[in-house]
Amino acid sequence: MTWNNSSFTEHYRKIKIEGFQPDKLVDRCIRDRIRLRGITFVSNLELTLFVSDRDFKKLKKMAGNRYKITILGNGGCRYWLGFLRNRKITILGMILFAAFLYYQSLFVVEIRIDGYEKISEASLRETLAEAGLYEGCRKKLDVDSIKIRLYEEYDNISWAGITLDGNLAQVKISEGANPIKKEETKVAKKNPCNIVADKAGYISSVDPEEGLRAVKDGAYVKKGDVLITGKIPLNSTAYGTESEDETETYVHAAGTVEAKIPQRLHFFAEAYERIKKETGRCIWGISINGHNPAKASNTYETCIVETKNLFNIVKPFRLKVDLVCVKEVRISQRKAGNRELKKAVNAQVRRYVKENLPESTQILNKSLNFSREKNIITIGVTLETLQKIGIEEEIVVDKQRDGKHKKNRDR
Repeated sequence: MTWNNSSFTEHYRKIKIEGFQPDKLVDRCIRDRIRLRGITFVSNLELTLFVSDRDFKKLKKMAGNRYKITILGNGGCRYWLGFLRNRKITILGMILFAAFLYYQSLFVVEIRIDGYEKISEASLRETLAEAGLYEGCRKKLDVDSIKIRLYEEYDNISWAGITLDGNLAQVKISEGANPIKKEETKVAKKNPCNIVADKAGYISSVDPEEGLRAVKDGAYVKKGDVLITGKIPLNSTAYGTESEDETETYVHAAGTVEAKIPQRLHFFAEAYERIKKETGRCIWGISINGHNPAKASNTYETCIVETKNLFNIVKPFRLKVDLVCVKEVRISQRKAGNRELKKAVNAQVRRYVKENLPESTQILNKSLNFSREKNIITIGVTLETLQKIGIEEEIVVDKQRDGKHKKNRDR
């Protein structure tokens, strides 16, 4: 007797029967209503078939010692459910392994940078980490903000691209000409030129190497004024010549010009300084991959959190464990004193000079003016700096006039 395919949802076995006249055993099974399926005669002494687990015991008892029965396999939904039920630890391990694979896919495991030449890879990785892209970070990244950070940090990056391929972050950059800082143009040595002011200021000293100084010490010059001229007058000493025969020659002016340049800066600060004082109460905890139960159970109104990394791995899966201490603090405030403000402003002034003025700049005088308005203090800073000024500007010579003077000299 056979049964339909739907009955195979129950547990069934595929068996091999070996012995003399196995067809007689099949006939007996049919008479006793033992359900068989897929009967295949391999030879006169061997056949294979499918039988339900419920009827298998009857068939085995009926075969007795006359036939050898070998189980080739098992199947059916009930069999697999029972198999899984009896192997709970194995299934749990498989689920955990799948969870680890999924969890690992949420993080960047490797960062590959291509296209850099003048910029060091270490510097690029440091900038990327500050922008939020580092090995072990979540893949939910603001790619546009990271690109903007690269453009802001490195003027010679003309293009940057960031793509995520699985756990790999590929960063490609292209270095080009500096779009902001332009190199000063130099006039060819054979061409005559003047040294002109590239910024306004009060002349401190002029040291011409070639050409004549055109300004006095203490004079105020504007941008574009001639400081050292390359136009040199020549007086004729020949008998009978008059002043109208005075001639000129042109040289490539060179030299050093220093000027005192006043600058006015403004900085702002809060009128009250906040002070955090620890109360001595704290909560300790362990943070795993940024999940901090100690911080979640925090009942303090104000607190500071200190962390110490115990270990941090990315492969084969992301695992970062930190020791966390949440400390309770009391916040008070006091008026910001001029001493602290001067210290902070001086630091900002040094930073401004370093980032915006030439390296050779000297600060001659500095004065601070404090203005308090409600909770904001405005600090006005007046700087008197000594800077080198002057750039080359080519002299366009009137060739016709120059030829006339040359003719007069030949006479």
